[in-house]
Amino acid sequence: MKKLKFLLSLPLTLALSLAALSSNAQSKNVKWLIDTTIRIMQKNSANAKTANWSAIRTTALNKAKNINDPYDLGPVMRYIFKSIDDFHGAFFYKDSTFKWIKKELSVPDSFMNEWKKGPKIKTALFDDGIGYLRIPSMVVENKTDFYTKSQQLSDSLCILLEQPLKGIILDLRLNGGGAMHPMILGVEALLGDGKVGAFHTNTTEYWYIRNHRFYIDSTDFAAVQPKCITDATQLPVIMLVSPFTGSSAECLIIAFKGRKNTVLLGSATAGYVTVNNGFQINDTAFLNLSVGYSADRSGKIYKSAIPPDIPFESTDSFNDLLNDEKVKAAIKWIKDEGGKREERARR
Repeated sequence: MKKLKFLLSLPLTLALSLAALSSNAQSKNVKWLIDTTIRIMQKNSANAKTANWSAIRTTALNKAKNINDPYDLGPVMRYIFKSIDDFHGAFFYKDSTFKWIKKELSVPDSFMNEWKKGPKIKTALFDDGIGYLRIPSMVVENKTDFYTKSQQLSDSLCILLEQPLKGIILDLRLNGGGAMHPMILGVEALLGDGKVGAFHTNTTEYWYIRNHRFYIDSTDFAAVQPKCITDATQLPVIMLVSPFTGSSAECLIIAFKGRKNTVLLGSATAGYVTVNNGFQINDTAFLNLSVGYSADRSGKIYKSAIPPDIPFESTDSFNDLLNDEKVKAAIKWIKDEGGKREERARR
């Protein structure tokens, strides 16, 4: 109690001085977080060379001049990410996430209702030998997940390839990303062995499929034991895409770029085509940063949303595929493509 009385009897000027010291200590932490974040970005950001770092730092610190608690850094971090055109990265402080959303999208009921069911692979076989495979988002938590999800997708594709197919529809409309490795390896029968893409950062790392395994350069990430041995590399493939097709799903699309008899139908993708790395700032803060871009097998680098080869707008009917207008258009393309191949064969 004596201690409490002493504190209450401090002179007002001294009490204010102590409060100011406490505030300054908190402000130093905020300033340090901003400075450290900007230094990491300046060294590693995919768009580092085009950013005005001096102006970014000055403006960011000015925006944070009255912020003492890192939990209030949201507007500042969103400004920094916007300044370097990074809407794929994020800043994490304890249980909070701050990121810049470049474009708000209105989610149709058809998408929301299907998303609520969770990510699931779906197969269907339509008349005239046309297969359908929905490839969902694939979130992995450990290395075993890479193998498990690759095998699940490979098994689902084999169910279709064991039939005499004229073509296959890959539905990526609900695929918002996750891990690209099981997505790409799971459809190896369509892609074949060899280089299928690359990450372009400060270095170039190539994506390979070899002997039923997926590699980035020489690092082995996943493997499958295919239940069917079918060379489907010439099979017509049409990929259904939407503004919600993003991140690793876009890497999957890039892996198909340069493959013959392959087209995209729908709307432009989300544009999350950057390569992201994580950086630990301290025990309470973490930075996820876009550090480069993805490229296809020919070396073409993708820096924005991937446009469809066949633009097509319609309401999506995920639970009634034969009445889904995009699926119907995809079936027509496969039939037309099959007719062209038969005509070429007769010549």
